[in-house]
Amino acid sequence: MSDFTVELRIAQKGEIKTVRQEAVRYLGYKNANPDDITEKLISECEKELLQVISGRACYAHTNVKFPSENVVDLGFGEILSKSLHKHLYGCHSAILMAATIGIGTDRLTAKYSRIKPAKSLIIDALGSSAVEYWCDVVEQELTKNEKLHCSRFSAGYGDFSLEHQKDFARCLDISRKLGVTLSDTLLMTPAKSVTAVIGLGKNTRTCGNKCQICTNQNCIYRD
Repeated sequence: MSDFTVELRIAQKGEIKTVRQEAVRYLGYKNANPDDITEKLISECEKELLQVISGRACYAHTNVKFPSENVVDLGFGEILSKSLHKHLYGCHSAILMAATIGIGTDRLTAKYSRIKPAKSLIIDALGSSAVEYWCDVVEQELTKNEKLHCSRFSAGYGDFSLEHQKDFARCLDISRKLGVTLSDTLLMTPAKSVTAVIGLGKNTRTCGNKCQICTNQNCIYRD
C-alpha cells in the first residue's frame, strides 16, 4: 500500500454556489418549471443555505496500474471493477479527492424536517447542487495543467463498489482533514460529501456529462 501526500483546499467565503437548475431536477421537476410559490421558497432556502456552507476538499496524486482485466490499482489495493477499468484505462496517474460543504446543510434539513418538510427537501436538493459545484471547482483546479483527463468517478458508479469509500476515507484521512466520517453502512457525515478519482493521461478521454458514464438507466436525475 502506498503512502499518500494529502493536500487541503479550503473554500473562500462566497466561493461555493448552488445551481438552481440542478436542484430543481433533484426535486423531480426534470424539464418542468416550479410554480411561483415554489420558486419563492427555493430563493428563501438558497439564502439560508449559502450562509452555513463551509467548503473543504483534500486530494492526493497516485499512480494507476492495470494488473489484469477489469482490475485497477490506485495505490491502496486492487479494485475489481469493469466500469472503473474502462473509465481509467490508459491513464498514467490519478488524483484521489474528497470534498464537503460542511455540516450546516444537514442541520438545516433536520431543522425543517420537523417544522416545514418542503423546505427540508429543497435545502437538501440545493445542498446536492452546491457540493457538486464545489467538486467541479476543485476538479478544474486540479486538472488545469492537464490537457486530457477523465471526469471524476466515484465509488457507487457502475460496479465500482461503495466498499471502496473506506479506502478513500483512510488514504485521504477525511476525518481529520475534512471532519467527514463514514458509517458502517458507508454513508458519509456530513451528507453533502463526495469522494472520487480523476484519471490523468494522454490516452484518456474527457467527459463533461456524468450521465454518460453512469450505467443506472432508471435514475430519476438522468437526462
